Amino acid sequence: MTDETQAAAAQDTTAATQADAAQSESSLPTPDAVTPPPTEAVQQEEGAKTGDKAKAEGEGKETDDKDKAAGAPEEYADFTVPDGVEMDADVLTEFKGIAKELGISQETAQKFIDLQAGMETKRAEALQQALADQSQQWMDQVKNDKEIGGEQYDSTVKLATKTIEAFGSPELRAVLNDSGLGNHPELVKFCHRIGKAMSEDGLVMGGSQEGGEKDIASRLWGQQSN
Repeated sequence: MTDETQAAAAQDTTAATQADAAQSESSLPTPDAVTPPPTEAVQQEEGAKTGDKAKAEGEGKETDDKDKAAGAPEEYADFTVPDGVEMDADVLTEFKGIAKELGISQETAQKFIDLQAGMETKRAEALQQALADQSQQWMDQVKNDKEIGGEQYDSTVKLATKTIEAFGSPELRAVLNDSGLGNHPELVKFCHRIGKAMSEDGLVMGGSQEGGEKDIASRLWGQQSN
């Protein structure tokens, strides 16, 4: 091999080595491709989230453990209910069975009873108000009735009062007063017509002759209407 041939071969070898090195360098990740480590603020935020999650899980477990520890008693004691509120015995027995099955403690079961009692109280108050409103509407209808209202209102009530006092029992008066039906226009007309017919036949009926602005029920049945 001549000197020129050896020199050319050496040059080719050097070029190939340089090309391999360049290719190897190009395959290395660039600085832009490397993910930077999380900053201190990010680490703190992630740590806080992890801590909150662990705390919530711990509190939930503590509550569950507390409920399980309390558990349902062998037999529930009598529940406390507000005055005037009555709980159906059969429903109460069924509730105790469900509470026992779910492992509800006496204290937790009482909270359910309190909730139900509150709902019953509101329902009763709403019903009482509805009856009072209806009674007032009936009274207004009587006052505006062409046959028995207007200027004849007071005389109508007086005559109807004498009729019910002559023929009605205390129990009837109580029913009509409690239900508000004592102010119903048709009932007032009925009593008024009977009283008028009796007066025309010459029958003298007892009863108060007092007028005033009392509602019809109180004057007919001797009690204050609701």
